[in-house]
Amino acid sequence: MQSIGDNLSSYSKVSNWIHANIGSLNDVETFYSQRAIIEREYAEKLGRLVSESFAKRNKQALTLSVGDEPTMTPGSLEAASVVAWKEVLIQTEAIVGEKKRFAGELDNVAGGFSRMKSKYGDLEDRWKQVHDEIGGVRDNNVNEMKAKKKAYDATCESMESQRGKSMKSSGEKSQTKLKTKTKEMNIAKNAYLISVAVTNRLKDKYHYQDVPEILDGLQALNEAKVSKFNSFLLKATDLERKSLSNVENFTKAIDDVVKQNLPKLDTAMFIKHNISKWSEPADYQYIPSHIWHDDDTIITDPEELHDLKIRLNDACALYERYTQICDDEKQTVEELLEQRNKLVGDTFDEVKRKPESDYTKFEELLAKSITYLQKFLNDDSRRVIAEVTIETIQSATQGFDMTITEPIHQQKKSKFGFLKLKNDEPEPDVHEISDAVNTIKISPKNHKIRLFKSGLVSHLLDSYNKPATFKTSESHTDNVNIATALYPYHIQGDDELNMTVGEVFTVIEPDDGSGWTVVQNSSGVEGLIPSAYVQLSFTAAVTSSKKQGPKVAPRRGAKKVKKMEILYDYTAQGDDEVSVQKGEVVEIVQDDEGGWTEVEVSGIRGLIPSSYGQVC
Repeated sequence: MQSIGDNLSSYSKVSNWIHANIGSLNDVETFYSQRAIIEREYAEKLGRLVSESFAKRNKQALTLSVGDEPTMTPGSLEAASVVAWKEVLIQTEAIVGEKKRFAGELDNVAGGFSRMKSKYGDLEDRWKQVHDEIGGVRDNNVNEMKAKKKAYDATCESMESQRGKSMKSSGEKSQTKLKTKTKEMNIAKNAYLISVAVTNRLKDKYHYQDVPEILDGLQALNEAKVSKFNSFLLKATDLERKSLSNVENFTKAIDDVVKQNLPKLDTAMFIKHNISKWSEPADYQYIPSHIWHDDDTIITDPEELHDLKIRLNDACALYERYTQICDDEKQTVEELLEQRNKLVGDTFDEVKRKPESDYTKFEELLAKSITYLQKFLNDDSRRVIAEVTIETIQSATQGFDMTITEPIHQQKKSKFGFLKLKNDEPEPDVHEISDAVNTIKISPKNHKIRLFKSGLVSHLLDSYNKPATFKTSESHTDNVNIATALYPYHIQGDDELNMTVGEVFTVIEPDDGSGWTVVQNSSGVEGLIPSAYVQLSFTAAVTSSKKQGPKVAPRRGAKKVKKMEILYDYTAQGDDEVSVQKGEVVEIVQDDEGGWTEVEVSGIRGLIPSSYGQVC
């Protein structure tokens, strides 16, 4: 399963992409609503609407496919949903003269898109609330750490002031005050060190666990939207087939494309064109007071050790409580994910229409999973706080008996308390002596991993990188043996053949994804022709057209090989790049596109900067 959370780290980029895709439903709704009106009036108006929708679609195609700020330009590639929508417009244009009456059914479809946009917009807002809340927890801990730093600095200044006084007066009272100030400074230092550790762990949790789960939630939202989007499109085309049987061939072409619009295809394309190198934020470090230059060692003198015992006792109590809570909540979240997948998960692997009730149940489960995941993430943060506190104190007090042997006096929580509970949550009895102080041991583990495994990312990316077989009305890749020219074509290379409209060829080698087909003409001459210029079938059929031929696809893997001589050494900077050395001659797979050229080196394909070589 392809996962945004496993590949991307920018919430804003993904959120903007999701928002743009949900917002685009307005255009789809407008299309069907206006079409219903136009169907009642004149078929000619339908043609104008199609043109308007094409303009909107073309304007937004890049954003809907790869977002506003892709790290790699897609060229002429478009997301599967965008292609599916384009196919709807193409086929609608073809039946403009024949469609007149089924406006009532189209109004229902438009209403479905409106409700869909409203509902998924609300779910998107829920995810934004979750992200803002989690980010707030992280920021609050950073602020709390800074506050403890200030408190620590203040105690250092106070201790230093008292030390100066003690040097002038050697009285017992003065020495006692100095000792007290030193203890206060050490306690403040310990609190600051613990806060630094907690803040670092929450920082890791935010980047490696919280944000990826939120991004996967947004991914699930978008994929459900695409699935429902597909269902409504199929519903509209079904109505169209029932109203006019003589346009069945046109509507079937729409189905053929929409049924290839797997929800994960949009995700795969978006990830592929937005993956970028991410540098992990640096850990926070202990900063000694500018007055009292100390190291980052936790003080374990007898009096300071008593404070650590209390902290350890409190942390153990919280850790036991929230470990059980988090285990239960995590299981609930996993069960909800499984229920969601069973309900409409089959539409993610094979596009099909589902009853509206199935989507209603799915959306209820989706909303419920947001609630439970939000609670789990918050409770897990509390568990992490307790875990890090235990781990930090245990690491610093090895060899000490941390059992509390005297009554603990309740102390009023200061505004710098390390656990701030919500107003509506009961404050735990953190000063109740815990039996787990000497039994809980925190084992070292990797905290920079996902909580919920999302699937085999590399497998889907590999599938995405294979030659495209996405068929539209402009591209057909069935196994055939006859090719009929739809447009005239003049050769541009020695290995190509000229074509005239209606000319029939025998297919020797079908298109392998390069955009070219090897054929033999009536004179027995073999050569390459652009696949987009012909109609493939088992029986020859002469077709005439006044349209200008489409742009020829790039020659990826065509018979005519182009090579490049490398002018400078280059070391690959990413998984989609390849290293080359000066003087090396490599085969060009894809010509320059956006400053990059795809080449093949020792059987390995990858990108290199175009300026690092010259065509030879």
